[in-house]
Amino acid sequence: MILERDAELRAVAEALRAAKEPGAGSGAPVVVTGALGSGKTELLDHLAPLAARERTRVLRADAAPSERGFAFGVVRQILEPVLAGARPPVRDRWLDGGGAAAWAVVACGAPAPAPQAYPHLLRDLRALAERIAADQPLAVLVDDLQWADEDSLRWLGYLARRPTARPVTLVLTVADGDPCADRPAVRELLTGGGRTLRLRPLSPTAVRAVVESRLGVPVHDAFGEACHEAFAGSPMLAVSVGDSMRQAGLRPFGADASSALRLRPPVLRERLALRLEQLPSPVVGFARAMAVLGDQAEPALTGALAELDAVDCRTAERALRRLGLLTRGPGRTAPAFVHPVVRDAAEETIPAEELQRLTGWAAALLHRNGHPAEQVAARLMVTPPAGPSDSPWAVTVLRAAADAAQDRGAPEEAVGYLRRALRDASTDGEDRAAVLVDLAGVERNLDPWMATRHISQAVPLLPSAARRAAALLRIPPPLFDTAPPHTAELIRREAAPYAPGGEQEGACPEVALRLEARVRWTQPATPERLARSVERLRGLGPEPALGTGADRELVTVLLHDAVAAGRIERDDAVRLARRILERTPAVPELPYTALPLLAVTLLAADEPADLPGWLETLLARAERLKAPVAQVLAGSELAVTLLWSGDAVRAEALALRAHETAGQRWGADAAADVALALVAIETGDPRAADRLLARETAPGAADTAGVYRNVTHQLLQGVRAYHRRDEATALDHFLACGRRLERAGWHNPALGPWRPWAALAHRRLGEAEAAAELMRDEYERARAWGAPAVLGRALRLLGVLTDGERGTDLLREAVAVLRGSHHRLELARALVQLGARAVAEGDPGARSLLREGGALAAACGLPDLAARARNLPGGPAADRAAAPTRIQLKVAGLAARGLSNRDIADELGVTRRAVEKHLTVVYRKLTVSGRSELPEALEALETR
Repeated sequence: MILERDAELRAVAEALRAAKEPGAGSGAPVVVTGALGSGKTELLDHLAPLAARERTRVLRADAAPSERGFAFGVVRQILEPVLAGARPPVRDRWLDGGGAAAWAVVACGAPAPAPQAYPHLLRDLRALAERIAADQPLAVLVDDLQWADEDSLRWLGYLARRPTARPVTLVLTVADGDPCADRPAVRELLTGGGRTLRLRPLSPTAVRAVVESRLGVPVHDAFGEACHEAFAGSPMLAVSVGDSMRQAGLRPFGADASSALRLRPPVLRERLALRLEQLPSPVVGFARAMAVLGDQAEPALTGALAELDAVDCRTAERALRRLGLLTRGPGRTAPAFVHPVVRDAAEETIPAEELQRLTGWAAALLHRNGHPAEQVAARLMVTPPAGPSDSPWAVTVLRAAADAAQDRGAPEEAVGYLRRALRDASTDGEDRAAVLVDLAGVERNLDPWMATRHISQAVPLLPSAARRAAALLRIPPPLFDTAPPHTAELIRREAAPYAPGGEQEGACPEVALRLEARVRWTQPATPERLARSVERLRGLGPEPALGTGADRELVTVLLHDAVAAGRIERDDAVRLARRILERTPAVPELPYTALPLLAVTLLAADEPADLPGWLETLLARAERLKAPVAQVLAGSELAVTLLWSGDAVRAEALALRAHETAGQRWGADAAADVALALVAIETGDPRAADRLLARETAPGAADTAGVYRNVTHQLLQGVRAYHRRDEATALDHFLACGRRLERAGWHNPALGPWRPWAALAHRRLGEAEAAAELMRDEYERARAWGAPAVLGRALRLLGVLTDGERGTDLLREAVAVLRGSHHRLELARALVQLGARAVAEGDPGARSLLREGGALAAACGLPDLAARARNLPGGPAADRAAAPTRIQLKVAGLAARGLSNRDIADELGVTRRAVEKHLTVVYRKLTVSGRSELPEALEALETR
């Protein structure tokens, strides 16, 4: 396909016809010029059928740089095919006279004539062309004339200056901007008075047509315009990128369209690289410097990098521009490559070692000329470090680039800059510490455990107590259980100057309070630690100051320890926790404080208050800001809160997602592990348990987070063994859990409910007295704490373990207490167990209790418990009179398939009101709360 070249083809056709005019012979050549890839070769390709229509023989040669040393190489390409194809008599006639000797010099390598005889050789070769033209007019086409050898150029010039008596038309192509075109012999042909045809860039319509022809599909106007702008009207780029787009399966619309314009076809890149290497060294050096500088290729910087003066820079730029490799886009004052593939080609010509040298030098030039840090850092990222003594500025630039990347929401890039800065920093100096602190500040949003380690490495290198303290405060307290062993010691050591009597006492109260909170968190979880926390909390008075985040952080840690030890009244704990919650905004920075412990305290007190909404807000903000650490923490705590309030389905989804997010990014996470373990324990879902237990958990740390993780993990292992009917193993796990809590001094039954499970295991093993003893202890602790959920659970288990009327009374009391609790799962269990006891005792109220308990269990997402309530002897499902009728089952089946009441009425030929009545009865008989539960209930009914 050749487009928008009709005028050039007509001009050549006119020249062919003019040569055939009587007495015309040959005249000045037709010269076709244009940028690289403008279609000069393709134009010559289309002249063959044009010449055939004019009954003209085509003789063609394609000059090449590698053949410039072969004398008469182009002449041989022109004449050899026609001589070889002629019949012997015709060839002999053509070679008559001096033609044979001249051809022997060209084709057979005969000795060149003496200088004085050289004009005779050119005359004999011209005579040979005349004899051939005598039989049929000739069109002599030479592509890339600038690369022709000197002898061929002289003959072509001789042919052009001395017209033949026979019709011979010369058509020559020359690449604009090629330095070889300035050779005297080439200039003589170009300025000899012939006609020059300059190939212009294609129009948007033509570029669009070229791309459509390569893709084989229509292209809309907007994409066509974009192609024209991206390719600067170059046929070479349009064809190459169009072919690559087709091979890659990209479509000319949507996301594919934008990526297609940036394709760098490898074949074209190699062709351009070869072409650039053929240019003079100043031009190649200029192109290489532009490739290394990229968008920052200002003339002064390019010249400095290429080590060229202003004159050489202008000459090189002009050559590349005439070759069609450079452009000036809208609003640009500096030259730019016409397409990214040209930049890639220029870079490909640079040897690896030279590329590293140029890139490092470019970074230094950009830095000296005040360019933005990220532009400088982009070059430093691909160069080896020079060492702290050679390039101290590199560390400063990379840190500034990391700040800029953070500001535009690219933390991964910021981490890359800072890790590169570590290679330029000293091994044990303050500059290294500063980079490590910056790196930890970014990593705590991506990989908090690595951030903790980097802080631990930085602190010993920092010169002042204030800077060391500020660095340590970046460590999220929940991570202390996986921090390096010496981290806790670092925190204690750096907190000492801020303690009473220390040299920094009173210097910065907020820092002192935050450090104190972390010191208490990292101290071994022992009864002595809890006692000290209780004493410190009491020393703050009945209304501790909560005006600052540091105040609230310290009070939260102290309050948690007091609750864990059971050394504070529940009402006082709830009141203080609510005060803290009211003053604490739900922002994604919370994971880096001790405030997440607040949720534990409120749930232990069975008073979530505004906690669900607060956590929902925190999770939404963390997701919007793409803060994974905050997402994991908020998702985990919200999962536990929802589990407590009876939404086990969403709780499990959130816990699984938090666990997966943490696992994909940085591995284990205490909050996610605890949330998933609690979901598995409460729901009995093997999926959650298997996912958690499939990963080995490290031996427990002594701090708060480690206690929670180890206790829930041990409890989950025991529950799994209990469900597998391995009561002895289960009991070992439960008792180990209890010993761990006792060593920590955690006496609150709300934290780690191991006694109820151990009591159940004892009962299965036939050890009724041991079971009863455990539950009496649990009941006393629960009554002392006073949280309805914990007390109701203790009463429920005591009722299960106690026979007769006393056991029934305990179950009734459990139901009454749990009706005032937020823990709906415990209420559902108590209702079902009381209903089962009532069925055994023949109590007519049993069915009502089982119906209520089953409906609540189904609503909470406990299908096994709901099924048990339905299927107990004497329960709702066992009542034949309560079973749905055939028409009711028909209506329920259509509703379960998703049909509306109107559709069901039309299907059965009844009124909508009748359908509504049937569904109401079905819901009651199947103890379901709505349509969403019908499929499962009907399946269970069919199974029975």
